[in-house]
This record gives sequence, structure tokens and C-alpha cells, in this order.
Amino acid sequence: MTKGLAANIVVPAICGGLITLGFAPFGWWPLTLLGVVGLIALWWDAPVRPAAVRGFVFGLASFGTGLYWPYVSVHEFGHASAPVAVAVTALLVVYLALYPALVGAFAGATRRWPRLLWALVLVPGAWLLSELARGRIGTGFPWLSLGYSLVDSPVSALAPIVGVYGMSLALVVAAGVLCLLVAGSLVGRVIAVAVIAITPILIWLVPVPSHWTEPAGEALSASVVQGSFGEKIKSKSSTLGPTLERYKQLTKASDADLVVWPETAVPVPANRVQSYLSDIDAMAKRKDQALLAGTLVARESRYYNALLGLGAASGRYYKRHLVPFGEYFPVPSFVKRWIGEIVPMRFGGLAFGPAQQAPIEAHGVDIGLSICFEDVFPREIARSLPQAGVLVNVTNDAWFAGTIGPAQHLQIARVRALESGRPMLRAANTGISAIIGYAGRARQTTPQFQVATLDSPNVQPRKGATPYVALGNEPAWWTGGTVVLIGLIGAALARRRRL
Repeated sequence: MTKGLAANIVVPAICGGLITLGFAPFGWWPLTLLGVVGLIALWWDAPVRPAAVRGFVFGLASFGTGLYWPYVSVHEFGHASAPVAVAVTALLVVYLALYPALVGAFAGATRRWPRLLWALVLVPGAWLLSELARGRIGTGFPWLSLGYSLVDSPVSALAPIVGVYGMSLALVVAAGVLCLLVAGSLVGRVIAVAVIAITPILIWLVPVPSHWTEPAGEALSASVVQGSFGEKIKSKSSTLGPTLERYKQLTKASDADLVVWPETAVPVPANRVQSYLSDIDAMAKRKDQALLAGTLVARESRYYNALLGLGAASGRYYKRHLVPFGEYFPVPSFVKRWIGEIVPMRFGGLAFGPAQQAPIEAHGVDIGLSICFEDVFPREIARSLPQAGVLVNVTNDAWFAGTIGPAQHLQIARVRALESGRPMLRAANTGISAIIGYAGRARQTTPQFQVATLDSPNVQPRKGATPYVALGNEPAWWTGGTVVLIGLIGAALARRRRL
């Protein structure tokens, strides 16, 4: 009983907790690798049911420690009671834990395959497919994909080639190699040693470009403005005047070519403050300055989370990928009303922006735009590529104030810049705002909860497409899907022979 409890509950929970320490703000990526090594070891000889249970407990610990912060937005700003907020967050964690549980079930079903293929092909392929599916099913929720933990590791150069999911695959393969080294057969151990020895040599011998894109045109000067208004403050009508004045004064002090305000920096529909926005537009035009202003836009009784191009920029961008329950409620309106009568919560009611939108141009440079949650999805960023020379993400991580969520979100943004080979300007209402280089390094960042402006005289637009931008996730889907299909067919045939 004690041994079963340790193998099925305690050890998987420890391994899952280690995963979180590889992500921001901790950044100890070798611990993420160690956690996956432990999980594969737990699956090594486990039948389907125990392997699935171990994967599920691993997922509960991993997502429970890494994704506890939605509780803050649901309780503090969604006005749900603490028990309801705990229940909503727990349901999210349980749902996400189903994915490693399914990988565990697959690992158990295919455990009779040769260990070399099982550890280096079947389990990594199934994990790859699970992360891809987690990013697509429903609205998708690919947060804490393993590859994000590797952005500061020696294999980060893989990101422009295979993207974040390819880096996840590399990490799981590496974990399989280490498991073979410890528990494999003599042949498996020899191959594991060979892989460990040859990999650094191949990295040294095979010329991989340090970058896949090239400068395009003249550099822009840019200012990223962080007004630092907490979510409870933003929602008060008495603070609207001070909010607008602060952004006006911070912008007035900048002579940059491009100024970026955070998501909903203007926290009311634009038509309510049209005079103010006209003044900002005129001020920017006098300085030949392009300004991207986050606000809400009302059109035909619908509200959009938007970015407006003012001054030397023109056009607007409407957020396309909304956050379920936060920005829209994914059930019919009568169900929403029924739930609202039972559980007092604030539900979002925003409209989806069109799938195809004209880019906002600033001084001859197309800007690749995303709002908040959208930068979690590589395919959303890829919509503007390779035409866009600079990426801009605006967000309001004040919804998760005081948690590890904002640091994780910045890490995700860094991977998007690295995958696309583009610099990114990131404006966050209360932080963490950043100027990110095309190689994924955060060149400048702001502290959280402080009024700040990041100024850069040299934001260089870039052109060209990285291999990942050119190919997308299709190779990964084919790889993961083929591996899982072959594994399941092999397991079914083996079972039929035994019967």
C-alpha cells in the first residue's frame, strides 16, 4: 500500500511540482527536465491504468502550482466568492491534467514496444500531440507548454526552426535518453551515451544560423508606456480623468517614432472620450509620432477590445482570440443568465474581431498586433507574418497581480519574438512591460506596479520568414499524429496476439 501510494501519488506530485520551477519567474529549466525524467521512469513498466493515474497526478501538481493565479482574477475582479473561484480554478487544472493522463495511458498501452523506440519516439510523440491538442481544443489553452522553460537554455536556437512545441519534443526526448541511460538495456545505454556524446559535437559541426531574418529599412525609436493602474482602480469612474491625464503626459514627454499604450489604457469605450482621443491624435501628428492606444470600441451594440492607430499611424485592430469566461461566456445567453442568478460573477461580453484585418502601419512599417492572451498562440502571431516588421503585444496582467502569471506571460512573449525573428514591444498596464529583441532577449523591462516608460532609440524592423513561420505546426501535427497512430496499432496487434 505504501509503495503504491508513493508510486501513484507522492512521486508524480513531486515531479509535477518540479516542472513549474523551470518556468518564469524561477527559470530553473534543468528541474523541468528532471521532472519529466521522473515521470517517464514512473511510466516505464506501468500498465495503462496506473500510468494514466500517475500522469493525471503529475498534471494536477504541475498545473496546480503553475496555474493557480486564475483564482485572483475570478475572485478579486470577477466578484466570485472564494469557494466558487477555487472551484473554477480547480476545474481548469483538472481539465489540463487530463492531457498528461492520456499520454500516460498511451505509454502504458505501448510499454511492450522496444524500450529504445518507446522512450525516444512513442512517448515524446504522444506528448507532442497532447500539447498541440491542448492548444487547439475548444478555445485552446497552451500555457506552460514545456518548451517555454527552455527559452534561456542552450537549445533555444531551435525555436525559430521548430517552435515552442518542437522544443517541448526535444525536452521529452532528452528525458527519454536519460531514462535509457539509467534503466535501459545494454544496447539502450550505449545508444544513450552515444547520443549524449554526439549531440554537442553535432551542434558544433552543423552550422545553424544565429538568426533567420534580416534588417529591413531604418530603425524606429519607440516608447512603451506603463501607466500602472490596478484593475480595481481602473474600474472606478472617479479615476478616469487621472488615468487619461497620466497617459497624455507620459506620451507628451516622448519624442519616439512609435509609442505603445497597454491594453484598455483608456478603460471606457472610445466614443465616450472622443474629444480626448482627438487631442492625443493631434498631439501625435504634430510630432509625426505613431501611437497605438488600447481601448474599447463600440460598434452596433457590440464592444471590441481594440488598439487604435493615432497620429502617424492609422487603422485599428480588434482582438480576435478572446479569453473564455473573462471576455466572453461560451454558452447561450439564457444559460448565462441562469448561472448569473445562482452564482454572482462578472462575465465578459466582448465581440470577436474579424479573422482578417488590415495591419496598422507606422512610418512605413507593418506592425504585427496581438492583445493579451493572443500571444499565447503562435498561429495568432503568424497571421501577420512575414509582412510585419515589428511585433506589438499589449496586455493587462493586473488581472493576476501579485502572482507568477505576469512573469510567465513575458516568457511566452519572448518565445514568440524568437520564433518569428522579430523584435517585440510589450506594453503591460501594471507590468511587466518589455522591449524584446528578435533573438528573444528582453533588452529592457519595467518593475511591476510602477509608472514607467521604456525608451529605445533602435527598434530594427526585420524581414524574412523563419522555418517555423514558413511551415507552422503542420510538421509537428503529422509527427505526433503518425507516432501515436502507429503506437496504438502496434499495441492493438500485440493485444490481439496475446488473446
